[in-house]
Amino acid sequence: MTVLFSANSLSYNIDGNDIFTDISFEIQAGTITEIRGGNGSGKSSLLKILCGLVNSNNLDTQQDVWGDISYLGHHNAMVEELSFRQNFALDGVSIDKTLAQRLNIFRLRNQKLNNLSYGEKRKIALQRILQSGKKIWILDEPYAGLDDLSIATLERIFTGHVKGGGTIVVANHQQSILSSSVINMEKSYA
Repeated sequence: MTVLFSANSLSYNIDGNDIFTDISFEIQAGTITEIRGGNGSGKSSLLKILCGLVNSNNLDTQQDVWGDISYLGHHNAMVEELSFRQNFALDGVSIDKTLAQRLNIFRLRNQKLNNLSYGEKRKIALQRILQSGKKIWILDEPYAGLDDLSIATLERIFTGHVKGGGTIVVANHQQSILSSSVINMEKSYA
């Protein structure tokens, strides 16, 4: 398999405080990789490094990786005063009706986001990633706010993406994803 990202003794600190130290890993194309660890262990920071949002000299990537990443952080990055449909229109895309129906959110297409639950907003934000056409999905706590049925649906979508040659990297502290590799971020703030 093709290695998309690799690191040997990767460390990261903010203002002289070590967030994580000496992390080594490989992330291969066509796999799901979970980044697991407690709060403050550096999961979100590692995702940002993988996306190129935070520079690191110890991360090796394939040259063609950067244009094929779709990233969802902790925040959904949408305008709360606009509807689901209007938020997608801001990006110049239409809602994929079939996918929205699978996620049970198509009925919300004309609702303003500030009237929706956290879980509904999260599914809308996830849909933007899932229909992005990008091969690499990097997701920070994608299951946050989702019920068991929505998590099961998302896992089936993940499986289909990987079978189609896609790669998924998730920061996750909930149930483990079957058939995933794990990067364990054991250190957490004391």
